[in-house]
Amino acid sequence: MTVYWRPVPMTDPARPAGALTLAEGWCWFDRVERIERGRPPALVPLTEVPQDVLERLTAPRLPMAGLDFRRPRLLGILNVTPDSFSDGGLFVAADAAIAQARRLAAEGRMPSTSAGKAQGPVPAKSPRGRRSRASCPCSRPWQGR
Repeated sequence: MTVYWRPVPMTDPARPAGALTLAEGWCWFDRVERIERGRPPALVPLTEVPQDVLERLTAPRLPMAGLDFRRPRLLGILNVTPDSFSDGGLFVAADAAIAQARRLAAEGRMPSTSAGKAQGPVPAKSPRGRRSRASCPCSRPWQGR
């Protein structure tokens, strides 16, 4: 039967002796949840976790799309849609959107997608290139990050 091991990540500065660093990141763990089909989950100390599992849990994660995961990442969401529910269309004008993208990049936020037009239940056709003209200038401040 397959056994799944899920570490309980902690960030508290009061790190106990023997705790391990999760994936060479910013979290540590000193117990793991053992999950098996047909049995209730159980929190177990590190001494009950197989060594190969501990090695996988503490090994560094490979970068993905150029991003490493040794520190937390904040996502910068820039909504350039005119009918935005979240910001009321504050960044529809290209200069306002680009200024906001620069602000987010200066704060160290990672890029998210930006859309030139929201999609309702029945998406309306937009002229070829309109979406990219609206969203591409906003992504330039994040290029190379």
